[in-house]
Amino acid sequence: MTPSIEAMGINPIKRVNLSDLVFEQMKNLILSGEWVPGLHLPSESTLANLFGVSRITVRQCIHRMVALGLAETRPGEGTFIRTPSPGQSIYSLVPVAYLSDDNMLSVLEFRKAIEGYTAELATKKADADDIAKLTEILTNMEQKKHDMEKFSEEDYNFHHELAAICRNPLILESYNLISDMLRSAMKSIVAKRGPTQGLYYHKALLERIITKDAEGSRVLMTQHIDDTYADMVSIIAANKQRPPLTAE
Repeated sequence: MTPSIEAMGINPIKRVNLSDLVFEQMKNLILSGEWVPGLHLPSESTLANLFGVSRITVRQCIHRMVALGLAETRPGEGTFIRTPSPGQSIYSLVPVAYLSDDNMLSVLEFRKAIEGYTAELATKKADADDIAKLTEILTNMEQKKHDMEKFSEEDYNFHHELAAICRNPLILESYNLISDMLRSAMKSIVAKRGPTQGLYYHKALLERIITKDAEGSRVLMTQHIDDTYADMVSIIAANKQRPPLTAE
């Protein structure tokens, strides 16, 4: 019988995505004192050029820093580094490397509770620039559909952008605070289901956003998550019924 991973003393390898790498650099710049409280950060475009990444990646990292209290965005002024609040430990802000099946389903339940209305509100508030960003992400999803790792990251980008379009700090903060868990869940889901259903729902959702069909967006997003949840329950159940692999 093949020994368990725990018995062999093996730890799963952590997969770090581009956004995590940029965020880690930003966090380290704060820890080192190079980015001091009150520092006015450059524009998203400038930071994207400096880090060698897209503006979307930079925007996600800034949203994450704001949600965690490491930075603040002032309308008409820009983004500034904040002094961490007492008791806040930014050393503990590390990516989630692994999600159990139960935790993955919990993430989907959270998404069902929040993302239907998020899609509805984003549809009402989306302007031409927002639609252009979503279109760009959807194009990236199509181009990366044969690479599940990259596809799942674009999947996350699409949902994160919807939260940002709502222009509601509480919605965005809720999303950012569990961003690592969301990414991990999306990677696992895409690895198990493939990209086809995700592309279908994201294309249909973008069409509803363009036509300002807010109710249709809410219904479609809820259906998307319900279908994903049902598929994952079936896949998990099937995997549990498989006999364990044995060494020959």
